Parts: sequence; C-alpha cells; structure tokens
Amino acid sequence: MLPTNPGGHAAYQDTFVSEFLKFYPDPFVLPKSTWDYIVQFWYLDLSQTDSIMQDCYSVFGPEPRLPSCMLRSYLLALKLKVTSVTLWCRMLKETPLYAILSGFPFSDTPGVGTFYDFFSRIWKDGSPNLSPKDRFPKVKPPKGKKQGDKTPCDSSSTASKLLPLLERWRLKPPNPFSLVFRLYQQQFLDLSIQKKLIVPGHLALAGDGTPVRTAAQQRKKRICDCMEKGCSSCSCRRHYSQPECNWGWDSHRECYFLVTTSTCLWLPIPIVASLYSRF
Repeated sequence: MLPTNPGGHAAYQDTFVSEFLKFYPDPFVLPKSTWDYIVQFWYLDLSQTDSIMQDCYSVFGPEPRLPSCMLRSYLLALKLKVTSVTLWCRMLKETPLYAILSGFPFSDTPGVGTFYDFFSRIWKDGSPNLSPKDRFPKVKPPKGKKQGDKTPCDSSSTASKLLPLLERWRLKPPNPFSLVFRLYQQQFLDLSIQKKLIVPGHLALAGDGTPVRTAAQQRKKRICDCMEKGCSSCSCRRHYSQPECNWGWDSHRECYFLVTTSTCLWLPIPIVASLYSRF
C-alpha cells in the first residue's frame, strides 16, 4: 500500500500529546535538555515526506511505516548522536519518549530491517556505490619535501581539474541521491528562506576539508592470477569493498589515511539536524 497521512503534522502533534501524557503524567520531571529537543521536533513538520516518497512504494502489499516518521526518527537519532541503527532500535523499544517523539506507538516500533529498507528507498539506485568495485589501484600521493609540508599540487592534479569539471558537468535529475536533495530542499532549505534564516541574495559559501583517518590500508583483493605466476607487484585491477575511498597524506599528523566520499552523499541529513535546531 501507498503511505498516506491525511492528518499531516497536526495528527502527529495530537498523537504525541495523548501518548506523552500517558507515559509522563508529570512532564516537569524531564530535564531541560530533553524539553529542548521535544520543542524542536514538535515544530518540525515532515508531512511532505509522505507525498514526496509515494513513488518509492508499491500499491500492493501491507501498509508501510510512514516515511515522515522514519525520517523523523532517524533525525532524532542523529540529534542524540546515536549512529548505530541496531542501538537506536533498542532505544526505541526501551524509551517511550523516543518512540512517540518519532511518531510510533511505544508497543509497535520499527526494527533494524525497516530502517535499512527506508534507506534503500531514499537511495535511488540498485548499487550502494557510485564507483565500480573492480578498478586499477591508485598510487599513493607524494609526501611534502619538508616536515609539515602539504602534498605538492601541480597543474595536473585533481584539485586543479575540479572547478572546470564542475562547470562542465551538471547533476542529472535521476541520480541516486536526488531524493535526498529534494527532501532537504523542500522541507528545510525553502522553509529556512521563508523564515528569513537564509537570504539567497546575501549568501556566500566557502568549503574546507578536514582529513579523517578511517583505515590504515585499502580494502582490496586481487582478481588476477599474477601472484601464482610469480608477480607480486602487478598493476592489474583489484576488487575494492569501498570503491569511493581514496588515499591522502596528512602533513600535520605525518601519516597516510583513507578518506571516503560516499558519506558525503548523506551530508544533507546532518545539515538538516543543525538547521532545524535553530527554530
């Protein structure tokens, strides 16, 4: 069945009030920090999510969880700095406030598989990666000539080609993360402009990068038979479990690191968590 939410955000607020008073007859026992995010989610209207994501569901089958409740619950987990879906599902079953604030009955909260099914509906592609897993190995970047120097950058580097590439290349609408951007734009960015939190005419953007060491070595394995032939340092294709990862050299910590770009595709969600905190 298609997700339907005829009551919209008002229905969520009514249900929250009735369920909240059932489990917390004396609301003043809750600390101020708890009331801060209760107020934030009380005004966080995600009812458009149900209509935006209707094409992601089938007209047949059982009634699904409301996408607005799934997205609200995921944002609540980010607000509480819970990154494990398994841990968050257990917290929903143990804490009534988290369940009813997400929009679920305390006795009927979603499981781990329901969350991952929701993530797969948002990601509009059958593959979890943008890059092919079988590719040629990349060469480590050179170190700086002196201690503390950054990686040398010349005219043939990737950084010098990035801006011309972005000027020529435009994101096509049917890209895997287009639905994430659409949810972000219609429910947060446009709303921030309407509330004068963002003035497009006076908007200046700046970008910076901080290297985060995620692994000590690349996760790859051989798919050729060069090792059996006595060649241990061939340049044949490798199978990468994280094809979006790339090498980097941290001149401050004086070590190589692996940085993944696949997490950047979910960048709007953490931005959302910081945006609605200002309401």
